[in-house]
Amino acid sequence: MVQYRKIKQFYYVPEVTYGVTPTSALTYGGPIVSFKPNVDKQVELHRTSGRDFSDVTRGPYKAGFNIKAKARSVSGGYNWTNLWAMFGMGSASGLADTLGSFTAQTSKVGAATTYNFYNGCKVSKLNISSEGPGKEILFDADVIAQWVQAATTTKAITGLQSLTVGADPTDITTPLLIWNGISQINLGGGLTTWTPRKWSLIVDNHLAPNPENRLGADSVKYPLDAGSLPEDSRDIILEVTLPHEAETYLAAKLADTAITAVTIPIDAKTVTLSNGVFMANDLPELKQGLLEETCKMQFTSLSIA
Repeated sequence: MVQYRKIKQFYYVPEVTYGVTPTSALTYGGPIVSFKPNVDKQVELHRTSGRDFSDVTRGPYKAGFNIKAKARSVSGGYNWTNLWAMFGMGSASGLADTLGSFTAQTSKVGAATTYNFYNGCKVSKLNISSEGPGKEILFDADVIAQWVQAATTTKAITGLQSLTVGADPTDITTPLLIWNGISQINLGGGLTTWTPRKWSLIVDNHLAPNPENRLGADSVKYPLDAGSLPEDSRDIILEVTLPHEAETYLAAKLADTAITAVTIPIDAKTVTLSNGVFMANDLPELKQGLLEETCKMQFTSLSIA
């Protein structure tokens, strides 16, 4: 036996109909840092006679995963926005009320390559972050799926769906995406440069699964937690850490100054956050030594251009 020690990169295929996996070729997503499946069959053991369980029931099947991944610089039709903005925000150019869905593939390489497929994937929460200038940009997503299906080396699946998943794409080899842009903030007097040491942008879509029973391609009945997966309220939160060099942001917090905009360049695109407020008067801690401050802000608008 050969112990698994290698995984392929993250591949996916956009779904036209929620939960239905197309058979077209997969799309390159990016290098995986970590991938943690979340599967809960909601098994209940029933004791109807004696000390030991006699019956087993299963509630609606919960599936999903957390993925931490990197992205690469633009290459042909590849752009970080095609996956992370499109499915985490609703559009490659920013926000949309309805999120698209996709089927995700994970691949382990040992004596042979084996596959798992997650259909009906939607991004419940997306966190884009960087630990500092010149550092890589990390994409961290909590994803809710409808079902997880294992497949052989032929990529053929049966059960809830019956099909052969499309071919793997060619991996992108451009440089890893790093944060090397100049961020700016507008507190009402126009955009001015500021110097975050690190930042984190969260888009929380608060997805709300609707359970339902589904007849599979194999004529078996499947209880699904995410029979459908509508979007509830949305939060757009930016948190930055800066050297404490002036009273600008401390005074803005105390005065409840509105934030007109913040811009964050990522590769060839710029994320613009608009109509924001400071979420807390988190004033800098005073100590003997260099001081820093944290600004946590919430916005109503986000665009990418």
